Amino acid sequence: MSLTDPAHDLLDRGHATIPLPTADTEVLAELRTQAAWFFTQDEETKVRHGSRDFNFGYRPYGRQYSISPDRPDMNSSFTYWADDPTKVPGHEADTVAPFLKALGAYWRVAADAADQVLTGLARHYGYCDDLEFRTSSYLEVNWYLRDPARDLLQDRHEDGHLVTLATSDGPGLEIETGGAMKRATVGDGRLLVMPGSVLTAMTAGQIPPLYHQVRNHQLERRITTLFLVNPRLDRNVAPYTAAGGEGVDIAALARTSGSMFGLPPAPVPDPPTA
Repeated sequence: MSLTDPAHDLLDRGHATIPLPTADTEVLAELRTQAAWFFTQDEETKVRHGSRDFNFGYRPYGRQYSISPDRPDMNSSFTYWADDPTKVPGHEADTVAPFLKALGAYWRVAADAADQVLTGLARHYGYCDDLEFRTSSYLEVNWYLRDPARDLLQDRHEDGHLVTLATSDGPGLEIETGGAMKRATVGDGRLLVMPGSVLTAMTAGQIPPLYHQVRNHQLERRITTLFLVNPRLDRNVAPYTAAGGEGVDIAALARTSGSMFGLPPAPVPDPPTA
């Protein structure tokens, strides 16, 4: 059965790109504008919009790493889960509300792109389970800091999700191809689709995780926007293929993948009310 292009490229070369329509690139541009406004506020203000466990909202520099806690990622970040601004502390305050509005608008753009990828994979594998990814996925905006002593702003890692849809307003992202780290050439108006180890488990190793890193180009400003796609987290889901994947708890992998970066377990969505 034929595949949509992103799904075909994931299976064929281990990553893919998705073009954004013009209207969606404008949504992304507005998000970057609002992100720059938020991150340039004082630290005391930003910290008020982060949860104590660092799952929701603002996450200050030093809380996340790619390999080792003594080499933290050179960025602060902001996470927006399941298109729900109420999860962010102080979400109605003027110091964050415009940013949350822009996050919500782009969340829906990215979710539609993720649905395109997952629909193609489901078609290829004859998969009928509902991954309910919209209840368990999130946006992360990274605001990079300058450090003349660091060669890499983020060390080599994979994200530990189904896929990540990535875009940045400046160079630096490198992906591992043919055993070497090479500059990712994505182009304006496109999203890079990076598979993670949860998708590797879902496909019994047919799609390996894409390792990547961020090189330091000493930019005055660098904003990366990531849509990190998880399957539903409240119960296990069937893999795309059972060959070699029997007994793997896919949901548990997705819930705990953040531990390799010093992050808490992913929040499990509340059950729907009657």
